[in-house]
Amino acid sequence: MTRRILLSAVAPCALLGAFAIAAHAAAPQRTFVSGGGNDANPCSLASPCRSFTAAITAVAAKGEVIVLDSAAYGTVTITKSVSLIAPSGIYAGVTISTGDGITVNAPGGIVVLRGLSINGQGGDNGINLLQAERLRIENCVISNMGVDGVMHSAPGAELIVLDTIVRDNAGSGIGGDANASIVLDHVRSEHNGTNGFYIASLSALASATIIDSVFAFNGSNGIWIASTGTGRTFAQIERSVMSDNGGAGIRISNRDVADTYAGVTRNSIHHNFGDGVAVVGTSGSALRAAVSENAIFANDIGLLADGALTYVTAGLNNMEFNRTVDVKLANGGQVGTYSNNMGMNYLFGTPSPISGH
Repeated sequence: MTRRILLSAVAPCALLGAFAIAAHAAAPQRTFVSGGGNDANPCSLASPCRSFTAAITAVAAKGEVIVLDSAAYGTVTITKSVSLIAPSGIYAGVTISTGDGITVNAPGGIVVLRGLSINGQGGDNGINLLQAERLRIENCVISNMGVDGVMHSAPGAELIVLDTIVRDNAGSGIGGDANASIVLDHVRSEHNGTNGFYIASLSALASATIIDSVFAFNGSNGIWIASTGTGRTFAQIERSVMSDNGGAGIRISNRDVADTYAGVTRNSIHHNFGDGVAVVGTSGSALRAAVSENAIFANDIGLLADGALTYVTAGLNNMEFNRTVDVKLANGGQVGTYSNNMGMNYLFGTPSPISGH
């Protein structure tokens, strides 16, 4: 009798284990898509799916969706941690005729997009980050969108963009307005209708780190760093190029009671229709910029400090051939430290290191 009781107790445990194994097998760590696939398939290497949507549905959380061959794989909404990966040499397209191309709405999720070509044919945003812990965009091309190439509106989420081209979008190349943390490394943002990049905190903290990137031929500013409401924004821009933009190469501003702090170091800022570096405060809050070791030439004003609580330090910059003046102070703006800068102010043909001081 005892032996029968023990066996009956063990059997349900064995069945539960079998069910757990089956459940695990139903959600593989990798799924696959192919131009010749079918969404009725299991999305395996031997029987791939046709769309990103089907492959993401089939894969386990934190899994990978691998592109097998060149094709377009459709717009998609991502709701969990996952990586979409197109290996080098394979074209993985997302064509958008309406709405957004890739929507990331994955609370607490970590999402990676690698090697994708996202092309607008009347759509809105190429990539729209609504919720996540972190989104990484690696080696992608995002173009021709009706609004922004990449839009970041996920409170507290990290956005990291590496080795990516964002071009020919009607709005900004990359934008963030949700107390975001953004890192750009080896990004080219060109020929966008408004800004190459912008970030604006709303009510908390936003930060941007930009390095080894290019922002050129955009309709408004190459880079716009801002804060609004009760927010605070910190930014560091290094070893990058801001050229031939319709507005400023770099615009740094605040509004309401917000604070903005920015470092601008070892950049080439040239041939912008507006100012090279425009530091413009419009509120009663702090606006601080440290501008050092930059080449700032052939802009309208090289360096502008505008606003009663706007405070700029400038050192070791080379400022030449700016059309109006190399350095200008307006409406109480201050250059607290101005040392070892090179340049001539060609306004009225009179050399002068600072205008309006």
